[in-house]
Parts: sequence; structure tokens; C-alpha cells
Amino acid sequence: MKVLPLNSAVLICAFTLSALFAGIEWSMANPVANPDYRCSYSSKAKDDVLDFEHCAWSDAAGHIHLKRKHLLALDFDRNGLASVNIGGGWYYVRRDGRLAPVMMMDNWAEPFADGLARSPVGSKIGFINRNLALVIPARYDGALPFEHGWAEVCIDCKLTSDGEHSWYVGGRWGCIDHRGHERGPFRPGQGAGHVCRNDG
Repeated sequence: MKVLPLNSAVLICAFTLSALFAGIEWSMANPVANPDYRCSYSSKAKDDVLDFEHCAWSDAAGHIHLKRKHLLALDFDRNGLASVNIGGGWYYVRRDGRLAPVMMMDNWAEPFADGLARSPVGSKIGFINRNLALVIPARYDGALPFEHGWAEVCIDCKLTSDGEHSWYVGGRWGCIDHRGHERGPFRPGQGAGHVCRNDG
């Protein structure tokens, strides 16, 4: 077991545009190709981030499971959720072991905004609630977190990066509510940070 220092700034999420784009990249290991995973998480016993080999596994269907001793060691929040990095990708996990992938922000699992968080499924992005249910299907090529009841999403956009910063370019942009209902048609030529503000 290796103990890594916990950078308290990692736990603070500032919803500025630079913070929004800094962690948009997502990473998911192929569960079928790698049946045994390495994990990192904050435990309830220590203030550090702990790093473990062989802490999770995948079944024949490709579903990832956290081993029981690690599930019991997690520091769950008041909503009964903990974040864990498994095989390079971030997940939220419930006390019963249910997992859901989540986007990364500021080198940590993205916090819930307006009760929802972005969740990568394959090459698409949807949104999960705190019960880890995918309440908005993963049908978008890009998405920003919810803010004031709306989220900006794009189709056929591409993620580009420059050092630690990433952002979406191109595609058609639209604005959705908590139920995934679109506010007007998706339109090209509008980048992130403009769609929800300019519609309606």
C-alpha cells in the first residue's frame, strides 16, 4: 500500500470556465481486457489518498466490482456516496457496492451540480443522479455540468487539449433541463458557455 498526500485543493471545485474545461477528459479502462484493477481513494481512517493494487475486478459481462474490504474502507458522504479511481477512471460508489462512472474535474470525481453529474458510457456522455441511475441517457459527444437548472451539451463536437486544459470544439450545441428535454434546436457555430445563456 502506498500513501499519497491529499491535496486539499483537489476537493474544492470552483465552477469557473477554466475549471470546467480542465477536467473534461474522461478515461475508462476496458473491463473485459483487464479483469483486475488498481484503485485510489480517501479512506475513513486516514486523511490521505490511498493507492491499492488488485482492489476491483470485472465479471464476464464487463461490470466492475469493488472488493468488499475496500468498499468497507471508503469515506462515504452524507448522501451515502464515495468516489474511487478504478483503473484510471473515476466512479461513484454506494454503500451496497453499486458503481457508476463519472467525469473527472480538477483531478477528482466531478461533484454533483443541481443533483446530477456527467457520466461517460462508451464514447458518449449522459447524466447520473445521486442514486447512480443514468437519468439522462448517454447520447452526447460533449457536455458541461448543470448550472442553474440547465446543462450545455453537444453532438459531433470534439475534445481538444492544450496541456492541462481541455475544451470542446465544433459540433452542434444545445441546452437541456434535468429531464433531458431540449430547450430549442441544436445549433452549430455556438461554443460552450453561450447556449443556455442565449436561449430563451
